[in-house]
Amino acid sequence: MCSRVWFVTDRRISQEYPQVQILRALKERCADEDVEFRSLLMDQIVLTISEGQLGLRVEQELVTSYPQVVVVRVPTPWVQSDSDITVLRHLEKMGCRLINRPQAILNCVNKFWTFQELAGHGVPLPNTFSYGGHDNFRKMIDEAEPLGYPVVVKNARGHRGKAVFLARDQHHLTDLCHLIRHDTPYLFQEYIKESHGRDVRVVLVGGRVIGSMLRCSTDGRMQSNCSLGGVGMMCPLSEQGKQLATEVSNILGMDVCGIDLLQLNNGSFVVCEANANVGFIAFDQACGMDVAGIVADYALSMLPSRLTRKMSLLSVVSSTSETSSEPEVCPVPTGGGSLPEAVCNMSVGSTSSESDPELAEPSQSSPRQASAPTLPDLPDLPDPAYNFNTLLANEIKLLTE
Repeated sequence: MCSRVWFVTDRRISQEYPQVQILRALKERCADEDVEFRSLLMDQIVLTISEGQLGLRVEQELVTSYPQVVVVRVPTPWVQSDSDITVLRHLEKMGCRLINRPQAILNCVNKFWTFQELAGHGVPLPNTFSYGGHDNFRKMIDEAEPLGYPVVVKNARGHRGKAVFLARDQHHLTDLCHLIRHDTPYLFQEYIKESHGRDVRVVLVGGRVIGSMLRCSTDGRMQSNCSLGGVGMMCPLSEQGKQLATEVSNILGMDVCGIDLLQLNNGSFVVCEANANVGFIAFDQACGMDVAGIVADYALSMLPSRLTRKMSLLSVVSSTSETSSEPEVCPVPTGGGSLPEAVCNMSVGSTSSESDPELAEPSQSSPRQASAPTLPDLPDLPDPAYNFNTLLANEIKLLTE
């Protein structure tokens, strides 16, 4: 079966840096791997149901060959469930593996919806209130009193730090009520004073943290978004921070995302926001990374042929370990080298996500510019074990090239 990957985005954002870079990376990877590739804009796709079967038409032609994987980039704040999500649901119901899935995108369309999903899972969140209807902002001036002042006020569908305010007191809230648009609800959130003007943006691909960036405001404002003039710099992230970002990504069901964390005085974190359509121009610059290349590598790793090969490898590891009397350890290479992390992290019969078996042992391939890791010489072992380790080394090398 021919492998096919599509890239679907919105015309309004198709020329922005993330979409341009992902398109470039997907074209390169697919050409190198002999994978059929196609790029489409959301408004080019016509959905059909003919004789009880789902189908697609593009530019007045019936599509007869469907992709196994579709990389999706849609402007989250503007997503309409009766149009954009309808297209994505259609593709998913036809058996396409979407990155990100429709439900994951919906979980991040509205900031309060994100918190609704995270609540009840032990995830540290700022106390947050919201309301139904479009005209109840004034009612919330009294209802939000338990949050104290100052209080953070955010448009539930805002993005890039826009429509976010820090209200000093009730009088300030009353003034805001007359100034803001009421076409979408707002949320009222506990103010984390120690994180004023700074946060940590964590980018994850395939449920794994690929890097983190400290963002700082340069003009004293509360928002630290680089799009508002903030500056970003690469920063190490504690294990608690990594685990928290990974947990949030898994709960929301996202393949590619940005998680914004606020740091408390004791070094712990609380979740600020989650982004399903994460921008990464400042992240690439600050961290010296090629996020688009990592996304493209992950997309190709989700092709059925790749998943089958990885699961076959895991099966070999499991069956061999069960028949071996030796404890399972990572061999220490000679000459100071180290084995790829994929080898050392492999555990018998385990998966990386209970909710999504497709995320089991995702590829951690780096951007295309980096060369594939070189496997060190394995130590001398009896023939059966040596044959197994040679097989394992060859398979890992194939997966990482």
